[in-house]
Amino acid sequence: METSRIYNDESGEGQEILRAIRYSRVGICLESPLVFNEEETSWSNFFNGLFADTLIPHFIHINQLVSQESLKSVMTEDEKFLDHLPEELSDRLRAGSESVFAAREGARGMRFLRKLQGKSSNCSFTAAFVVNLADFNIPLANGIISYAFMEWMAGKNRRRFSLENISECEKLFITESQQCSEKIRKVLAKYLSNSQIVA
Repeated sequence: METSRIYNDESGEGQEILRAIRYSRVGICLESPLVFNEEETSWSNFFNGLFADTLIPHFIHINQLVSQESLKSVMTEDEKFLDHLPEELSDRLRAGSESVFAAREGARGMRFLRKLQGKSSNCSFTAAFVVNLADFNIPLANGIISYAFMEWMAGKNRRRFSLENISECEKLFITESQQCSEKIRKVLAKYLSNSQIVA
């Protein structure tokens, strides 16, 4: 059985996940919701529905293509994914990708992300974020949790708390997503049957 480094939390206290969230979101400023919008649905319904059934599988698939450095395949699969979403959600994900490109502009490395921006700047936030995570060498499950955090933060009613206080946001996210890691591991097991989740 092939072993993939898709989850890492050596302390068992969630510190690796918080580190992944902090590294992956540096400079990314989302001004409007991605797919999740608190005014349209609850976080629980979104997370256990559209996120687990549609967004995580796409995230995993794009991650596999990025590991193969197959830019053309990333673009093709992402376009198919966006075409199958309702237009409003597709538009929101496309608009969100610009925040990833803007955050990494001028950064050293990021070769694959620069190529994606040059050839498909209108891609989904999901695809751009996966490429961004690969450049930080963040394990897959941690990356998906980071992506869940970005969806959660972008879709929350901004009047409830100050987004400037990231620690407050992280604590609230963890409180509202108690089963987040376990659910993500179950989805990973479903889509990565030939891999072993390394904890």
